[in-house]
This record gives sequence, C-alpha cells and structure tokens, in this order.
Amino acid sequence: MMNKSMHKIHPASVLIAAFLLCLSSITKPVLAQSNWPSHPLRLLIPYAAGGSTDILGRRLAVKLGEDLKQPVVVENKGGANGGIGVNSFVKSPFDDHYFMVVSYTQLAINPFIYKEKLGYDPDADLTPIGMIAQTPNVVVVPNTLPINSLKDLVEYGKSRPGKLAYSSAGIGSTGHLLNELFKSQTGVDMVHIPYRGNGPAMQALLSGEVQFNTDNLPQLIPQVKAGKIKPLAVTSTKRWFQLPDVPTAEEAGFPGLTTVVWFGLVGQAKLPKEVTMKMNASLNRLLKNNEFIASLKEVSLETVPGSPDDMVIATKIERDRWKRVIEISGATAE
Repeated sequence: MMNKSMHKIHPASVLIAAFLLCLSSITKPVLAQSNWPSHPLRLLIPYAAGGSTDILGRRLAVKLGEDLKQPVVVENKGGANGGIGVNSFVKSPFDDHYFMVVSYTQLAINPFIYKEKLGYDPDADLTPIGMIAQTPNVVVVPNTLPINSLKDLVEYGKSRPGKLAYSSAGIGSTGHLLNELFKSQTGVDMVHIPYRGNGPAMQALLSGEVQFNTDNLPQLIPQVKAGKIKPLAVTSTKRWFQLPDVPTAEEAGFPGLTTVVWFGLVGQAKLPKEVTMKMNASLNRLLKNNEFIASLKEVSLETVPGSPDDMVIATKIERDRWKRVIEISGATAE
C-alpha cells in the first residue's frame, strides 16, 4: 500500500513551479524577439502592381531581405485608395514578420475621405516604423494632344465642358485631390475616373480613356522617356532632378498644387518595440546606402531616413494640410 505522505506536495514546490511557469511565459517572447527575424517576412503593397508604391516596395523587399538575411515576399492587394489592403493587413492575425508599405494617403487622407467607411484607425491599428522615400506628382497628357502647359490644359478643358477626363489611383489619392483643387481654382468642368492604383490609371491615359493624369513620378518616368506622354508641371517646390526642363506648378501659375508624396513602412498594432527598432535600423541602413539611393533615384524617388517618431510628426503635418484641401474641394467617398 502506498504511503499517503507521498501524495503531499510541499507549498514551496508550488511556488517554485508557478514562478518557473511565469518565467517561461515571459522569456519565450523575449527570446523570439531577440532571434527576430526567424523566418521569411511578408510585405503588403495596398495597390495594384505597376504603381509607385509597388515599384518602391519591390525594390525595398529585395534589399531588406539581403540586410535581414531572410526572404521578403511581396503581396499586392489594391482598391479603395489603399483601404482594402490596409483593412486586410490590420485584421490579419498578428505577425511580427508582416509589414506594409503605405503612402501618406492611407494615414492622412483616407480618414477624411472615407470617414465611417474607413474600417481602420491609422493610429491604433498600425505601428509606424519609418518613412522610406518621397516624390512629387506630375501633370501629364498624351503626346497626341495639342497641350504643352497647364494654361493650355485649362483652355482645352474650357472649350470642351464636361469632356475633359482625368484618371487617378483612386478616390482620395493625391492625384484626385490635386485635380479637384485645380478644378475649383480654374472653373474647368472635368470628369474624375478612379482606378485601382497608379498602374491602371496610367494605362487609362495611354489607351485614350482619359485626357490627362496627375500622379507620382516613378511609374510615369518610363512613359515620359519613351515619348508617349508630356509632363506639364511637377508639384515639388523646385524643379525635379529627372525633369529639369519641366516647370513647377508654382512657376506654371498654380502654387496651390505644390506637394510631394512620401511613403512609409508600418507594422501591425502592438508590434514589439524591439522588432520595430530592428526593422527601423535595417531600413535606415538601406536609405543611407549609396547603391540603394541611386536605385531609387533611377525611378525618381528620394530617400527619407528617420525614426518612427519622425513619421508620426510628418503624418500630422499631412493631415492638417489635406483636411483643408478636402474641405475646399468637397471630395468624398461617402
């Protein structure tokens, strides 16, 4: 017969076991983070393939993979001015190996355009890691049209009320808002045709579905160099290095169109600070690397190294600005 005393557990043993259990639950995440990244990463692009965000994201993925010693797999999910991709990202199970490239549109414009339909909170649902690069917008028309300046475009539109159409990457994109502002300043009756990203919007221009487009430079530059489209003005404060002969919007007589678009990297909500800072460090190593800088300049992008806090401050500045533009233009997706 077994001695009853053998079934007794000393209170001290219970305390030690509980302590070890707590310790293991604490140390496992820490160890996981210290070994990060431990497997391939995923990078979501909330736009269709071929646009500026996609061009930047794919170049970034290759170099991040080299720096972090893990492959980075790119996924595209376009629509609703990046909103469909963002909603998919924030509602996916938490994964500290899952990231997304955004433009400031998803952070600073969509909240005012989509309002109740937004579906995500850019502050609560996303962890800023850092800005990546910036580029101006450029107003372009097909080479077949007799238009060589913004003033020519205004005259062309006024002589054809309701027949001047422009494409954009979606409702609330900078191209959409700038052209609505342009419309309100000039009184030209123009038609907005939104697409599911920069690439499809560019194809609409090339196929003749629309007469002009205002968009980021990276996906437009090849078409400019090929002689298929004419740039009328860039929206930067000074002439852009790849288009030195093209005037700024201010030089062309439309200072209200001055803006640059920046892109950033984010993680899901509650991304551990250690992972955030490791990813930020990797990102900044690339953004200060001469080879990567030159690679982005080829597609008309300037690197913007910095901290997560820098990205937060830049987002606030953009929100203040675009809220006013949206109020003036009356643009909405509701």
